[in-house]
Amino acid sequence: MLDRFVQWLDDLLAEEGAAAVVRAVLGLMSFAMLLAAVFGNAAVKAGAFVVTTLVVLSLGLVLLSRQRVLKRRVEENVALVAKYSKMVADDRHPSYQVIKWEEHLVVEANGDARKSLTIRAKVVNDLQVLRLVEGCRWPQPARYRSRVRVDVRKLLVGDLPGASLSTTKAWVEDGKLVLIVHFPRPPRLGSEINIAIGFEWPGRCEPLVRNRVPEDFVMRFQTPVVYASYKVVLPRGTDAYVEPVGFDENENGFFAGPSAEENGRPVFLFDGFDLPERRTIGMRLELKGRGVTV
Repeated sequence: MLDRFVQWLDDLLAEEGAAAVVRAVLGLMSFAMLLAAVFGNAAVKAGAFVVTTLVVLSLGLVLLSRQRVLKRRVEENVALVAKYSKMVADDRHPSYQVIKWEEHLVVEANGDARKSLTIRAKVVNDLQVLRLVEGCRWPQPARYRSRVRVDVRKLLVGDLPGASLSTTKAWVEDGKLVLIVHFPRPPRLGSEINIAIGFEWPGRCEPLVRNRVPEDFVMRFQTPVVYASYKVVLPRGTDAYVEPVGFDENENGFFAGPSAEENGRPVFLFDGFDLPERRTIGMRLELKGRGVTV
């Protein structure tokens, strides 16, 4: 009997929506209270209470079940978008050439991080979407991933922020985020696109600052890049060892090492000109000492 009632409630929810079902439950509760007030019988009051409680519990179970189903469907659709966007952004026929790529990461004492990414590129083919892969270098629990915030905007003349761009986020594996930027209309061939992306990423660098685990701050491009930089700002009172990744320290055109401080906080910088394609390149940092001063 209970199974049939739950099935009926599920069908009603699908046809009428949650608001109609909630109104029905409120009406039933009001009617039950009215009966209890009129008859004043303890058995009537108890029966009304039991029926109302069962209805409310059933509604809650149905809503939770439908929420899980909808969430699973959304995750499946997002995964499909990430898959097919990779096919659209075919590496063999690149849609854009990066002129300047600048990353700026600020690490807090608890491992949280704020990152800004500025991309300047020239459109060389039909550009439908911009596909980026971001990682935090360690398998974060789901509670961290749900709190990651991303803001994507066009940059206007003078680097003034413009309108936001639609995005799709897909977690393809622990700690790795695929960000798909959708353009309202394809930019014309030969034009330049300027985009600013901001990340608020809780716990992104926890292993680096809490456990002193070395972390790579690297980039990898599918097409040649004119200029790229990666600046990492560490918590105040810290220092770090630094070494190059993907290039020899004497190789011309590339640098990895300390830079000028920002607000009394140590800064480490990688920059390079004419970066080759399909080459992981950047720097590795490891914090010195044991303590962190906030």
